[in-house]
Amino acid sequence: MMGLGLCWQCGVALTLNEVAGICPPCRWAWPLLPSGQASQALAALRCGAQVWGLGFRLCGARGTDAVVHRMKYGAFPEKGRALGHWMAQDWPAPPPGSVLVPVPLHWRRRARRGFNPSMALAEGLASVWSLPIHDKALRRVQHFPSLTASTRAARLSVLEGTYAATPVDDDGPQKVVLVDDVLTTGATFRMCRRALEKEGHEVLGGVWLGLA
Repeated sequence: MMGLGLCWQCGVALTLNEVAGICPPCRWAWPLLPSGQASQALAALRCGAQVWGLGFRLCGARGTDAVVHRMKYGAFPEKGRALGHWMAQDWPAPPPGSVLVPVPLHWRRRARRGFNPSMALAEGLASVWSLPIHDKALRRVQHFPSLTASTRAARLSVLEGTYAATPVDDDGPQKVVLVDDVLTTGATFRMCRRALEKEGHEVLGGVWLGLA
């Protein structure tokens, strides 16, 4: 029991079967989004694409808002990896030949946080799915304040031209599964997909830890 710490949500001592710092009783309260047609349809309405993984709905009363916030802003990349590993165990892996591409942060935001939460999630997913990660396939070329409260139309307008993709190299176009922490309006996914497809890559869909 030594060194396992306390649950983020309730403060009880953690046991060996915790996930990313959350005790089992708190985790059982999460509004999960398991693999299946219902989760596919729910997320596809936002992003208009195949969904390869979803964790849970964001819900303050049931603790998932705090899980994502702590993972993103608490400088805990190992928690992101653990959450990616946990999520991948419930969702079928993307087809062989796929690559995981984490949605990039602008270098200023990455410097403040110390890591990219989407990269941490991708590392956890890759450990289960045995897929490569291409973290240089996309880069964020513009920086904006948080768009959390923005509408889909506003996000699309602001994010236009925010991302740039690496051109196809000698290995040919990539079959990409994008990885991000939260699916809100789908604007970030659409802009990343547009940038990748502009350079000749194929975007198979995405994975998100939380659905807002």
